Amino acid sequence: MQDDKKHELLISAIDYLKVQYAMGQSPCLALVISRHYRLLAESSAESSHKTNYVNQASSWFGCYLKKAKPQAEAEMQIYSGVYGT
Repeated sequence: MQDDKKHELLISAIDYLKVQYAMGQSPCLALVISRHYRLLAESSAESSHKTNYVNQASSWFGCYLKKAKPQAEAEMQIYSGVYGT
């Protein structure tokens, strides 16, 4: 598959995932969006695009961490109640 085609597919996938994220704000979607931006950065030859993609990847990874952390803490509380730890 050509690089231009891969680039277009990743951009389309990101756009779709952003819409899905806006509806439910799943941390998993934020992580996938971050990964897709990282793939774009790795395949981009132009430094200004690469910088933008890296920044977007970092931003979305931050969204993932912010949303995932409370969920992980809640799961730990559930398990501690169940297992008495």
